[in-house]
Amino acid sequence: MESYLKKINDKVKAKHTQQEAEKIKKRYLIAGGTTLGLGLAGFVSAFITFMVLFLVYETDEAMIAWFVAIPFILMIVAGSVVTRIGDMLLRDDKIMEVEKEKKEVKQAIKNKKFEKKLDKLDKSPIIGAIVGDVAGSVYEFNNARTKQFPLFEDDCKFTDDTVMTLAVYQALKDCKGDYTYLSQKTIECMQRIGRQYKHSGYGSSFYHWIFSDDPKAYQSYGNGAAMRVSAVALFAKSIEEVKELSRKVTEVSHDHPEGLKGAEATACAIFLARKGKKKEEIKSFIEENYYKLDYDYQNLVDTYTFNETCQETVPQAIYCFLISKDFEDCLRTTISIGGDSDTLAAISCAIAGAYYGVPKKMEDRAISFLDQTLKDILLN
Repeated sequence: MESYLKKINDKVKAKHTQQEAEKIKKRYLIAGGTTLGLGLAGFVSAFITFMVLFLVYETDEAMIAWFVAIPFILMIVAGSVVTRIGDMLLRDDKIMEVEKEKKEVKQAIKNKKFEKKLDKLDKSPIIGAIVGDVAGSVYEFNNARTKQFPLFEDDCKFTDDTVMTLAVYQALKDCKGDYTYLSQKTIECMQRIGRQYKHSGYGSSFYHWIFSDDPKAYQSYGNGAAMRVSAVALFAKSIEEVKELSRKVTEVSHDHPEGLKGAEATACAIFLARKGKKKEEIKSFIEENYYKLDYDYQNLVDTYTFNETCQETVPQAIYCFLISKDFEDCLRTTISIGGDSDTLAAISCAIAGAYYGVPKKMEDRAISFLDQTLKDILLN
């Protein structure tokens, strides 16, 4: 907007004498001020008419007043724009530069405040997801089916679960508290970061999405929607905002109702855990809004099979968290039921990280498997 106004300003200065330019400025101000005044007067009149018809006469025709108000609202907008143009005309470049610098200073202060909040952010859910992913990576196609297994063997690695979790985290950071364009940021970050790790284990459809010049959602309900969403719970201020942000980071690829549901249920469970809710409260919330969690642990160990859908991954992962005693027990319990071990553990341990915190030794060990690029995203 400011650059557009500067172009108008420069054009008027170049084509007209100072006296002519001042007349043009005056016309803009008169036209804009008159339009703005008439618009406000008309809108106030329409509002009063509505209140009289609605409150005094209690008639359904009261809504007609709002239709009458529409032209006046447009006049208010037009008048504001024209007045702004008039106000900016003939301003000295130095004055405009000072105003620009003031805006930049205000934005810098806003950014600094956001960075301070970021420094205090408890990243336990994200770290929990990374721990689950790395520890579960060697059991994805070689299920443990027991809680007694070695953790963090040398052949462990981070997978697409970690890469996409950190990509979503980066997108949320880049928004600096304004999530209007979060979906676009998510696409940009997932593609920019994701393309550096093309062998990290993407499904075929998501691989195509990552490297597409025009990425479109493809009605997926894969569990990738849920494994990457943990950062949402760190930035949201309410359960309603959790749902909104979860949808924005998920629908860019996984726009099937089950995909959106799986991501939202995971993000809500993490948010509630961060807020200190008891397990009974978390369970009730999930069962009332998303999934039934009436599983039997031993039956899962005996019968659960590999599945990459949200509806057959998210509830099992949440259940494993609910029956756990501490963070490590959640990790071992989740991996012991088999299935898509790294993704199951990334989901359950994100919740456990929020609820219990992550043991420092496990955090350090998991982070040691990351390369510098991913460490920088997580730690900076």
